[in-house]
Amino acid sequence: MQQNSYIFEATEQNIQQILEQSRQIPVIVDFWSARSQPSQQMAPVLDRLVNEYQGKVLLARINVDEQPMLTSQFGVQSLPSLKLVFQGQLVNELDGPQTEAGLREWLAPIVDPEAAEAQQEEGFIEQVRMAIEAGHGEQAEAALRQTLQQTPDKHAIRALLVEYLLGQGQLDDAQSVLAEVTEDAEPLRPFRARFALLEKLEGAGQSLKDLEARIVDAPTPEDLYAHGLQAAAAGQFRPGLESLLVLLRDHRDYKDGVARPALLEVFECLPKGDPLASEYRRKMFNYLY
Repeated sequence: MQQNSYIFEATEQNIQQILEQSRQIPVIVDFWSARSQPSQQMAPVLDRLVNEYQGKVLLARINVDEQPMLTSQFGVQSLPSLKLVFQGQLVNELDGPQTEAGLREWLAPIVDPEAAEAQQEEGFIEQVRMAIEAGHGEQAEAALRQTLQQTPDKHAIRALLVEYLLGQGQLDDAQSVLAEVTEDAEPLRPFRARFALLEKLEGAGQSLKDLEARIVDAPTPEDLYAHGLQAAAAGQFRPGLESLLVLLRDHRDYKDGVARPALLEVFECLPKGDPLASEYRRKMFNYLY
């Protein structure tokens, strides 16, 4: 088999050198045989992955027909068989043919721990969202709070907890959770912007439900403005933007033209690239020009 700087043959003569290398760089030890079709099929997949990682992992191949002693020492029972060695220790192993996705997942915790951690976080967030949608909000909230106690720097998880609390109308709790982080973390920026909307309405004393009822028939500019900001702060962005757009259309001079800056402030509450922001920017532009 062709060798390069990341891929080479392992023998009894160089196995110690390989184990020494593994103290710095993880090494995949691939036990293979020309008689094993799964070994032959998986070989190019391994080659591609190892070359893609560009020195983050090495691949040492051991021909079981030529190296029976090493095969026995590693306890190989079937082919193909992969052993992952790092810092001189066996840290993981796989037996049998594997897909490329399976190999990536197997290697990620050692070769790319940051990506593995991010993937794990995404999976956790997805599970929590599913739990909330299924009506298990209290359990989801408890899981989020427990995770933040252990890892308070997980800003995406904090953002999800703030989002949930806002949706439940627990504004004080949501603001308290948000205030625990003083740094300008990107996942939390939209929520800081949402609380900034509420500050503009401090002392208004009108519930969102009451405002929704009042803007149905003959809304006043005061009601449209209050509903637009409060709805957006609660995460009901489309109704909030719609109220502010009506305010811009029908009461452009209200409070010296406050509708336009209010729309821009709500756009800041939306995630980057959100199509809703693009949709309402176009509508705002049409009314303005």
